[in-house]
Amino acid sequence: MKKLFPGGWQPPRKVSREAMEGMRALHRFDPEAFSTPLLAARFKISPEAVRRILKSRWEPDEKREKEMAERDEKRKKERSERRKLVNGAMQAQRKPKKMAKEEDYQFALR
Repeated sequence: MKKLFPGGWQPPRKVSREAMEGMRALHRFDPEAFSTPLLAARFKISPEAVRRILKSRWEPDEKREKEMAERDEKRKKERSERRKLVNGAMQAQRKPKKMAKEEDYQFALR
């Protein structure tokens, strides 16, 4: 393995813990129907990554799992705040719409 990955294993795309559990469940349910190449294609990751996920049995303890959940919530909140800032900046750059005047709609009032 060190010959294949001299700098260590650095997958270009990562999947969530829930996705990994789902992948393992599908493979346990029917290993032939949910083979490594098929799972790799469905989850858009490499077959090597799928092989490593299926092989791995590591699960975080309660303390670690709680820390990971808190970190995920913090990241989601930060991402949401960044989106709000970007959307606000985009709206500030737009030209204000011309307000309609009452006389523009006189034909509708008659």
